[in-house]
Amino acid sequence: MNYTEPHIPTPEDIIPQMLRMASVKPDELVYDLGSGDGRLVIAAARDFGARAVGVELRMRLVKECRRKVREMGLAGRVKITSKNFKRVSLRKADVLALYLSSYTLNLLTPKFTKELRSGVRIVNFDYPVPDWKPTREAEVTPVGWKKPHPIYLYEV
Repeated sequence: MNYTEPHIPTPEDIIPQMLRMASVKPDELVYDLGSGDGRLVIAAARDFGARAVGVELRMRLVKECRRKVREMGLAGRVKITSKNFKRVSLRKADVLALYLSSYTLNLLTPKFTKELRSGVRIVNFDYPVPDWKPTREAEVTPVGWKKPHPIYLYEV
Protein backbone atom coordinates (compact mmCIF):
# COMPACT_ATOMS: atom_id res chain seq x y z
CA MET A 1 0.00 0.00 0.00
CA ASN A 2 2.28 2.77 -1.25
CA TYR A 3 -0.58 5.03 -2.30
CA THR A 4 -0.60 8.33 -0.42
CA GLU A 5 -3.81 10.32 -0.04
CA PRO A 6 -3.59 14.01 -0.79
CA HIS A 7 -3.59 16.09 2.40
CA ILE A 8 -7.11 17.49 2.69
CA PRO A 9 -7.82 18.35 6.32
CA THR A 10 -11.08 17.30 7.92
CA PRO A 11 -13.15 20.47 8.33
CA GLU A 12 -12.75 21.69 11.93
CA ASP A 13 -16.50 21.94 12.57
CA ILE A 14 -17.07 18.33 11.41
CA ILE A 15 -14.58 16.75 13.83
CA PRO A 16 -16.72 17.02 16.99
CA GLN A 17 -19.71 15.67 15.05
CA MET A 18 -17.65 12.66 13.92
CA LEU A 19 -16.36 11.97 17.43
CA ARG A 20 -19.86 12.31 18.94
CA MET A 21 -21.29 10.01 16.29
CA ALA A 22 -18.63 7.43 17.20
CA SER A 23 -19.54 7.87 20.91
CA VAL A 24 -15.90 8.44 21.92
CA LYS A 25 -15.52 8.00 25.66
CA PRO A 26 -12.73 9.06 28.05
CA ASP A 27 -9.65 6.83 27.89
CA GLU A 28 -10.76 5.03 24.74
CA LEU A 29 -8.07 4.69 22.09
CA VAL A 30 -8.80 6.62 18.89
CA TYR A 31 -6.73 6.12 15.73
CA ASP A 32 -6.57 8.48 12.77
CA LEU A 33 -4.86 7.01 9.71
CA GLY A 34 -3.56 9.87 7.61
CA SER A 35 -3.75 12.25 10.56
CA GLY A 36 -2.30 15.25 8.72
CA ASP A 37 -1.94 18.21 11.08
CA GLY A 38 -3.46 16.19 13.94
CA ARG A 39 -6.65 18.15 14.36
CA LEU A 40 -8.74 14.99 14.83
CA VAL A 41 -6.49 13.26 17.39
CA ILE A 42 -6.00 16.53 19.28
CA ALA A 43 -9.79 17.05 19.49
CA ALA A 44 -10.31 13.43 20.63
CA ALA A 45 -7.86 13.92 23.51
CA ARG A 46 -8.67 17.55 24.42
CA ASP A 47 -12.47 17.49 24.08
CA PHE A 48 -13.38 13.84 24.72
CA GLY A 49 -10.65 12.70 27.14
CA ALA A 50 -9.59 9.92 24.79
CA ARG A 51 -6.11 8.66 24.12
CA ALA A 52 -5.23 9.05 20.45
CA VAL A 53 -2.75 7.84 17.85
CA GLY A 54 -2.19 9.72 14.62
CA VAL A 55 -0.48 7.97 11.72
CA GLU A 56 1.01 10.25 9.06
CA LEU A 57 3.74 9.71 6.45
CA ARG A 58 4.54 13.36 5.70
CA MET A 59 7.30 14.36 8.14
CA ARG A 60 6.48 18.07 7.88
CA LEU A 61 2.96 17.34 9.17
CA VAL A 62 4.24 14.89 11.81
CA LYS A 63 6.62 17.52 13.21
CA GLU A 64 3.94 20.23 13.12
CA CYS A 65 1.47 17.99 14.95
CA ARG A 66 3.99 16.85 17.57
CA ARG A 67 4.80 20.52 18.27
CA LYS A 68 1.09 21.36 18.70
CA VAL A 69 0.54 18.35 20.96
CA ARG A 70 3.45 19.43 23.21
CA GLU A 71 2.28 23.06 23.31
CA MET A 72 -1.23 21.98 24.29
CA GLY A 73 0.04 19.70 27.05
CA LEU A 74 -1.42 16.59 25.41
CA ALA A 75 1.82 14.60 24.99
CA GLY A 76 0.59 12.02 27.51
CA ARG A 77 -2.62 11.44 25.57
CA VAL A 78 -1.63 11.84 21.89
CA LYS A 79 1.03 9.92 19.99
CA ILE A 80 1.94 10.80 16.41
CA THR A 81 3.77 8.17 14.42
CA SER A 82 5.30 8.33 10.96
CA LYS A 83 4.56 4.92 9.48
CA ASN A 84 2.83 3.26 6.59
CA PHE A 85 -0.73 2.22 7.53
CA LYS A 86 0.19 -1.42 6.89
CA ARG A 87 2.82 -1.34 9.63
CA VAL A 88 0.53 0.00 12.35
CA SER A 89 -1.37 -2.48 14.47
CA LEU A 90 -5.01 -1.53 15.04
CA ARG A 91 -5.66 -4.33 17.54
CA LYS A 92 -5.95 -1.97 20.54
CA ALA A 93 -8.17 0.60 18.78
CA ASP A 94 -11.61 1.42 20.14
CA VAL A 95 -12.39 3.96 17.41
CA LEU A 96 -11.01 4.75 13.95
CA ALA A 97 -11.83 8.35 13.05
CA LEU A 98 -10.90 8.90 9.41
CA TYR A 99 -11.12 11.10 6.35
CA LEU A 100 -10.00 8.64 3.69
CA SER A 101 -11.19 8.01 0.15
CA SER A 102 -13.17 4.92 -0.81
CA TYR A 103 -10.08 3.75 -2.72
CA THR A 104 -7.92 3.79 0.41
CA LEU A 105 -10.72 2.39 2.59
CA ASN A 106 -11.02 -0.49 0.12
CA LEU A 107 -7.27 -1.16 0.46
CA LEU A 108 -7.60 -1.12 4.25
CA THR A 109 -10.72 -3.30 4.53
CA PRO A 110 -8.77 -6.60 4.83
CA LYS A 111 -6.65 -5.02 7.61
CA PHE A 112 -9.80 -3.84 9.41
CA THR A 113 -11.36 -7.29 9.13
CA LYS A 114 -8.21 -9.00 10.42
CA GLU A 115 -7.20 -6.63 13.24
CA LEU A 116 -10.24 -4.84 14.65
CA ARG A 117 -12.03 -6.32 17.65
CA SER A 118 -15.78 -6.67 17.86
CA GLY A 119 -17.38 -3.39 18.94
CA VAL A 120 -14.77 -1.09 17.36
CA ARG A 121 -16.36 1.92 15.71
CA ILE A 122 -15.17 3.39 12.41
CA VAL A 123 -16.32 6.89 11.52
CA ASN A 124 -15.38 8.34 8.15
CA PHE A 125 -16.20 11.70 6.60
CA ASP A 126 -17.36 11.94 2.99
CA TYR A 127 -16.68 8.38 1.75
CA PRO A 128 -18.29 5.01 2.52
CA VAL A 129 -16.31 1.86 3.23
CA PRO A 130 -16.90 -0.16 0.02
CA ASP A 131 -19.21 -3.14 0.51
CA TRP A 132 -19.88 -2.35 4.20
CA LYS A 133 -23.25 -1.26 5.50
CA PRO A 134 -23.06 1.74 7.84
CA THR A 135 -24.73 1.58 11.24
CA ARG A 136 -25.54 5.28 10.92
CA GLU A 137 -25.18 8.00 8.36
CA ALA A 138 -25.57 11.75 8.77
CA GLU A 139 -25.53 14.61 6.28
CA VAL A 140 -23.49 17.64 7.36
CA THR A 141 -22.50 20.86 5.62
CA PRO A 142 -19.07 22.06 6.71
CA VAL A 143 -18.68 25.81 7.23
CA GLY A 144 -17.88 27.41 3.88
CA TRP A 145 -18.97 24.37 1.84
CA LYS A 146 -21.95 24.65 -0.49
CA LYS A 147 -23.61 21.27 -0.07
CA PRO A 148 -24.01 18.55 2.55
CA HIS A 149 -21.56 15.66 2.81
CA PRO A 150 -22.02 12.35 4.64
CA ILE A 151 -20.46 11.04 7.81
CA TYR A 152 -20.56 7.24 7.98
CA LEU A 153 -20.43 5.17 11.17
CA TYR A 154 -19.62 1.46 11.12
CA GLU A 155 -19.51 -0.98 14.03
CA VAL A 156 -17.29 -4.03 13.68
